[in-house]
Amino acid sequence: MPLYITLCFVPMKRTIFCLLSAFLLLSCKTKREIIQPQPEIRTVYVERNKVSDEDIMLLTMLKQGYRNFSTSPMYSADTWEGRLQSRLLELCNSQMFQSSQLGLVVYDITDGKYIFTVNGDHRMRPASCQKLVTAISALDLLGGNYSFVPRIDEAGEGWCWDDDITSQMPYRDRRTWTMAEILQPMMKDSDNRLAESLFWQLSRLSGKFGELKSAVFNIEKTLQKAGVSTGAGYRIADGSGLSLYNYITPNILNALLVYAWFNPEIRLYLVPSLPVGGVDGTLKKRFHGTNAYHNIFAKTGTVSGISSLSGYANGGNGHVISFCIINQGVERGSHGREFQDQVCIAITEP
Repeated sequence: MPLYITLCFVPMKRTIFCLLSAFLLLSCKTKREIIQPQPEIRTVYVERNKVSDEDIMLLTMLKQGYRNFSTSPMYSADTWEGRLQSRLLELCNSQMFQSSQLGLVVYDITDGKYIFTVNGDHRMRPASCQKLVTAISALDLLGGNYSFVPRIDEAGEGWCWDDDITSQMPYRDRRTWTMAEILQPMMKDSDNRLAESLFWQLSRLSGKFGELKSAVFNIEKTLQKAGVSTGAGYRIADGSGLSLYNYITPNILNALLVYAWFNPEIRLYLVPSLPVGGVDGTLKKRFHGTNAYHNIFAKTGTVSGISSLSGYANGGNGHVISFCIINQGVERGSHGREFQDQVCIAITEP
């Protein structure tokens, strides 16, 4: 046994001796610089992975199907625009949009810039916001001094009678009505018959009164002036918005509002005809006790599954703001109106 241990130990001692000798020889040699100088590298210490609330809401919206989302651009959080964007993102994260669609555009007319858009290029049914298309086109092509005798037997195709208010205008009075007299009940009370009568007056410009193609052809002249390409994202079936065949995008409605604002004669007749928040027309019962009271001038719209609101606002930043909101596929119109009210309140808050 002792002999066996000795024989095993000798080779091990030799191996250790060789390794120690090599180490001593290497340590005696002159040191050489083997690492070349490198530029200074800044080290960033991350305490934790953090995603902002805005990013979380944006990601949630994308998961829900919002593919055309833009804040144009993202403004600093300490600005009015940034605070508005944050509030609108919060509103757009509502569960109601898991089963319904939203089209939303908020535009600063004073500065000429977009603040917030969701699905701005999506084709949607405008409901009675279609009356904005009719009114702006009529003022643009016929002029504010135009007058005519309203007819009561004109209607578009695919009508759906769900508007909240229908005025009791004395249609049997066959006198001539001025543009201002037509626009007041047409816009404030959402009078559908007057909207159709004005719509067909546009066909008269082509010498083919009562022909849908002629009316649409002339409306397209105004759309082109507003920067809208022919046939891009819209279909016009009537002048009131009752037809379920009407389609338009929020961006197109906003483009018309901007065009109207910068044309004095159109603005002179259009703005006074719009319902005022908390004051008159279809907005009389809305916005009381909020910053939006008396600061929203907009057309409402309601047909089956659709609730819309589009017009102007006195923004909380002191600027004129145009906006378009279309809630499509809503179970109840009140759900859309509640969302629209919150958007308008956010726009008018300082």
